Amino acid sequence: MKKDRYIPRLIDRIIKESLNDFTAIHIRGPKWCGKTYTSEYFANSEIKLNTKKQKEDFDRMYESNPKMFLEGEKPRLIDEWQLYPAIWDEIKNYADETHLKNQFIITGSYSPKAGATNHTGSMRIVKIDMTTMSLFESGDSTGEVSLKDLFDNPNKKINVISKLSSNDISKIIVKGGWPEGVINPPKNILSYGRQALNSICDSDIQEASGKELSPITARMLLRSLARTLSQNVDNITIIQDVNKSGHPMSENTFYEYYNALLRLFVIKEIPAWSPNIRSKTSIRSLPKKEFFDSSVACAALGINDEGLEKDKRSRGFFFECLVGRDLDVYSKTIDGEISYYRDRLGLECDFVIHLPDGRYGLFEVKSGDERISEGIDNLQTFNKLISKYNIDNPKNTMPLPTIRAIITDGQYGYLSKESIYIIPIGCLKD
Repeated sequence: MKKDRYIPRLIDRIIKESLNDFTAIHIRGPKWCGKTYTSEYFANSEIKLNTKKQKEDFDRMYESNPKMFLEGEKPRLIDEWQLYPAIWDEIKNYADETHLKNQFIITGSYSPKAGATNHTGSMRIVKIDMTTMSLFESGDSTGEVSLKDLFDNPNKKINVISKLSSNDISKIIVKGGWPEGVINPPKNILSYGRQALNSICDSDIQEASGKELSPITARMLLRSLARTLSQNVDNITIIQDVNKSGHPMSENTFYEYYNALLRLFVIKEIPAWSPNIRSKTSIRSLPKKEFFDSSVACAALGINDEGLEKDKRSRGFFFECLVGRDLDVYSKTIDGEISYYRDRLGLECDFVIHLPDGRYGLFEVKSGDERISEGIDNLQTFNKLISKYNIDNPKNTMPLPTIRAIITDGQYGYLSKESIYIIPIGCLKD
């Protein structure tokens, strides 16, 4: 690749720091999110193992001496390493023997099954998750509001105006954050989501599972997951929804498909946050299911930007998926972890970002200015519950959130009188 044409990604700093400290890094993420392109920017040599013309040569090399894949100028990129899993163990052994840093970058479009490698690679191979482009990376967000800056300067006043209209955001939801779509914008904004969906169902899920899974059943499952996007739905409900489509699915069959989709980084599970502010029996502990990119969910339902604009309720869930992707990208640059909160009494928080030093932020996602008041009420309730808990438990107090914010699809960003940030997604960055 010509490195002077490289489009920077927010993950670049994490990659550089990890290579300086460890022998190898493992960049994981969905197909076409830019893993190989970014890896090539940092690599001085490469080998791409999914090259069909060389498969026979690679098979012979693998059987006779897997170490051969490691030969080349360092750092060396080994693309789609999961096709030859022993490479992982060879890199681990190389690290133990040489103790050298900045040696290997390995990438893959899906994770190998458990047990495919003999070692975890801990302290030798660092796993780095990558996803499609955030709005700041694609140039759709002005980046006037920094997540890190808000954590470091609580209650800092902001005054911003997003350039994105509601329809602009609907188009971004449907188009997705695929790097190729940023470099060469498609004439049809549905193109990349459809192509990703076709690839997932027709070939990727079979490759990831090692089984002849049905493309039609895969589509029905993804359609059901898209219908329950950003909602706290259990697996039994999803199975029942698939069965209604006329494609019988047992619980065992569901997990064959579902686990393959997780390994392909098509969907992800956001863990539940369980603070002490409620009884443990009141807090929902199921992970929230999200798509790595909203365009695949749109393709699964056959919905375009006009359809989203007409169905405001569904659009809200798709917008939450988009915001979740961006918050995940931005939080990783400050070592943050994402979760969500929802209890049986109706209180919820769409995303919670936890930092290693104990600070955390609460983020509500609201589509439409008329719902901002609802988000403010929710976030005010959290502070009241935490304050009450601290009064009742003076020896085991819980800190109040450093940030409380509502991420919107509107234009105006400011700090409300309740000290809650109203932030347009079109102004946010890491």
